[in-house]
Amino acid sequence: MAYNKKYADWGKKVWVDIYAPVEIFNENKIGETPVNKDNIENVVGRTVDLNLAFILNNFKYQNYKVIFQINKISGLKAYTEVKEVMLYPSYIRRITMKGTSKIEDSFIVKTSDGYDVRIKPLVITKFKAHRSQRTEIKKVYRKYLEEKVSSLKYYELIEKVINYDLQNEIKPTLNKIFPVSNVEIKRITKINQVKQKIQQTLENK
Repeated sequence: MAYNKKYADWGKKVWVDIYAPVEIFNENKIGETPVNKDNIENVVGRTVDLNLAFILNNFKYQNYKVIFQINKISGLKAYTEVKEVMLYPSYIRRITMKGTSKIEDSFIVKTSDGYDVRIKPLVITKFKAHRSQRTEIKKVYRKYLEEKVSSLKYYELIEKVINYDLQNEIKPTLNKIFPVSNVEIKRITKINQVKQKIQQTLENK
């Protein structure tokens, strides 16, 4: 029988279970991935993208996607951190109506537990806003988020964003500047943490 490298390599694979962070999703199993049994540490750094509704078993969270990144391996268990939380582009297109203004921003803030995160807020107005009104909404929303994020731990921030606590709190203030229909946080991205943990994992191996 002819040698088939593809199947020979597959015979060296083992399946590793992937778990969500205990801090926010109760360390639930969220998937599994194959890896060469001789180099199981190679699984560190891999990402898993999941719809938030699937993770929480609740349809109301369907507009958010969560990107997990494996940062630790123990036996055949891989543990993750939340690398990114983002709204699906299809949802953003759906709420952006003709005759409205779309106000976007992007900036970096440090959480109370020391993580740098990039925040991308989004506001959709009910009608077309003037430039000065758009500028004021952006400024007020940014100031609010900078103050809030710096007082929250990373996973507290994620929990408040996916439950719309921050968005709903600032909405009445923004409405006083100009009527708004949607106050969103389009994306949260943790910066430069995974690379450090991968290096630590390899050094401790």
